[in-house]
Amino acid sequence: MSPEEERQKGLTRERLVEAALELINDEGLEGLSMRALADRLEVKAASLYWHVRDRRELLELLAESILDGVRRTRPGAGWREDVLALGEALRR
Repeated sequence: MSPEEERQKGLTRERLVEAALELINDEGLEGLSMRALADRLEVKAASLYWHVRDRRELLELLAESILDGVRRTRPGAGWREDVLALGEALRR
């Protein structure tokens, strides 16, 4: 098995999200493309499409990943508390 095949074998949605977050951190959102992500993962861009349909689905996965890390406010909290908690989490 070639080194590229070995890398592709270990490719998962979670690994895509992790690498995409790193790419955004380094290059900004405008630097996120399927080709740039594939380069970072050292795989062919076409292999990414086995895990996500398109860039939009990748962005949805990124949003879910970020929001999963946000601390939930107490039950019954108002929308303002939710927004403040989200802002605090994003600043960390």
